[in-house]
Amino acid sequence: MTRRFDGRDDEADDDLRARLARSGEPVPLRESLERLFRNLGAPPVSVITRLQERWPDLVGPALATSTRPIDLVDGVLTVACSDGAWAAQVQWMEAQITARFDEVFGPGRLDRVVVRVDR
Repeated sequence: MTRRFDGRDDEADDDLRARLARSGEPVPLRESLERLFRNLGAPPVSVITRLQERWPDLVGPALATSTRPIDLVDGVLTVACSDGAWAAQVQWMEAQITARFDEVFGPGRLDRVVVRVDR
C-alpha cells in the first residue's frame, strides 16, 4: 500500500478523475504531477522542496555539506553522500534524522533512511 502524504484516499482520486472527465476542462499541470507522484508513492512537490530547504536543519550544517536527500518514496528516504565516511555517519544518525523529520513533516511519514555513495 502506498503511503499518502496528503491524507486523501483512492476514492478521492477516482472522484477527481470522474469530475475532470465530465467537465472536459484542461487539468493544471501541477495537479496532474501531484496526482502522478502520489500514485507512485512519492510525497507532494512541496514536501520535496521543503526537505531540500530544511536539510541542514534535519542533519546539521556539517553533514548537509556532504549529503543531500535524493528520493522519498513509501516512507524510505534515500540520501546521497560524497563518500563512505559520510554514509556511515548518516546511517549512525538514522534515528535522529527520523525524529527530526517527524518534527518538521509530521509523524509516521519516514520509516527508514537509505544511503548511497555518489562518486
